[in-house]
This record gives sequence, structure tokens and C-alpha cells, in this order.
Amino acid sequence: MTKEEVEQEIRNVRRQLVRSMNGVVAHRMLQSGVSYKKNYGVELPRLSQIATTLPHDVQLAKALWQLSIRETMLLSLMICPIENFSIDEFRTWIKQIPNYEIAELASQKLFSRLPFALEQALLLLEGEAFEPICAFLIASKKTSEMSDDIANLFKNKALEFLRIPDLFSAILVFFRSFVQHKKSLCTDLLVRIESVKDSSPRATLLYEEVKTQLKYS
Repeated sequence: MTKEEVEQEIRNVRRQLVRSMNGVVAHRMLQSGVSYKKNYGVELPRLSQIATTLPHDVQLAKALWQLSIRETMLLSLMICPIENFSIDEFRTWIKQIPNYEIAELASQKLFSRLPFALEQALLLLEGEAFEPICAFLIASKKTSEMSDDIANLFKNKALEFLRIPDLFSAILVFFRSFVQHKKSLCTDLLVRIESVKDSSPRATLLYEEVKTQLKYS
């Protein structure tokens, strides 16, 4: 797309966001600690509808991302093609993630689809801010493709990081997928989680969920 075409699409997006804005949702998110440079409170189903009207173009996706508005960042993840999306761009976007909502959708909609997703997720495990969160979220989408050695590495890191509150939600998502796709590697999993299950409500929740999944999977 040309610069003029990108600018025209952004004007179109802004108009649709204003028409779809929901102040109640935006206020509720702010109260729960989810902050953005700007937040129109547009709900995800509506954003998905808007995304279907937009060209799936990397230049438009980059321009929307760089606006740092909640809805434009989410839309960029919905329309960004994986072709020609480089490792350098991946690393830049990872460092610009402002919160868990963006980390989750970025990992699901874009990062996990990239050809270098798994190798980069391994590096992110030792990263900062939202990098380990993205690592586990990406891994949750790739467990069926992992070798047992790689799967065990993620499992051991997840157990090591279990006491870090900010990582818990992503670790829980990872273990749901791990139990489903790597049940043969779960022999010691419940015992290891049980050893820390009384350390926090989160650990107890994880223990009960993994126990239930192992029982019925």
C-alpha cells in the first residue's frame, strides 16, 4: 500500500472506532489496571468485524500498531500477514507490548504463526517485561509440534516461574495445552505442582486444573 492509502485506511478505522466506542468497557478496564495511551472500549467481536473490512497489509498493520491505541494495536494483530514479518520486527513489537491483553492476542494471532516462533519463544523465556509471558503463550499454540526435549524445557521453566504472579495466567494457558498434547510427559507434573500448591491461591488453582485435565484427557 502507498502512504496515502495507509493514511486513508487509518482515517476509516478511526471513524469506525468512534462509532463503536464503549466508555463503560474502557472505564472498567482502567479500574482493573489495564491502561493504554488511548482506549475506545471497543469489544473484540466488533474489532474482528472491522478487521474483515481492512486490507491484510503489513504497512497498514505497522502503522496501526505504532499509534499505540488499544484498538489499533489489536486490529494490527488481526490483519498483519506473516510474510515478510522479520525477526527484528518481532523483537521490536514484543518490547512495545503494554499489557497482557495485547500479549495474549499478539501471541495467538500473529507471533505463533511466524516460522521462527518457537525458536524465538525459547529466547524470550529469559527476557524481561512481557517477553516470558509471550514465550509461554506462543508455546501453548505450538505444543503439538514440539519435540519432547523442547516441551520438557518449557515445562520445567513454567514450574520454575510458578511463584511469579505476573506469569501465572500465561503458565496456566501453557499447561492446559501441554497436558492435552504431551500427556506422556506429565508423569511427574502433578507431583511437582502439588509440592507448591499451598503456597498461593494461584498454585492451588493450577494444581486442581491440571489434576482434572489429567483425569479426563
